[in-house]
Amino acid sequence: MSVPAGTGRNSLAVKARKGVDTGARAGLRERYRVDLPNYHADCDANYLRLCKLMPEFESNHSWRYQVPGGTLEVAVLERSRYTTEVCLQASADTAAKVKFGKDKNWLRPPPITVRMYHDARMAEVVAVDGQGPVGGDGLNFSYPNPAMHKEDERQQVNRYLSEWLAHCLANGRADVDLTFGDRRR
Repeated sequence: MSVPAGTGRNSLAVKARKGVDTGARAGLRERYRVDLPNYHADCDANYLRLCKLMPEFESNHSWRYQVPGGTLEVAVLERSRYTTEVCLQASADTAAKVKFGKDKNWLRPPPITVRMYHDARMAEVVAVDGQGPVGGDGLNFSYPNPAMHKEDERQQVNRYLSEWLAHCLANGRADVDLTFGDRRR
């Protein structure tokens, strides 16, 4: 097979056969390493933010907040001695549906399942849109893969949750029913 003239590919092949560093090795990416301190910082912050969003955690099973353009619902899926799984799901309000059309839910974030580790005081995303584990098993990672997950997907999803929770804390309003005597407000 001949190589088109002027591409420089012939000279690279000759240099590679002679053992000259062609820069191709320099172009290889270094193996991905998890930035553990930043990852743990995100998980720690997520735990604290979730605790703020879920007052009276031991007795309640669900919370509802009004955020700009919709509603955030937080529900406990499973409780055990040291862990709790919660699901965060957002939905568009009627004004947003009118503005964007009733089938325009493309702005809605996917449901996120989070596992809270009470002994470590950390919260980690375990599934997004019902698909998990996030980032695979973390071992023998190859890209491309059937699910097209990136190496740092677990860190990206936890950072997204961190930003989403911060937004909800800054802009959310608790959706509670107040009862005064026999009247509800």
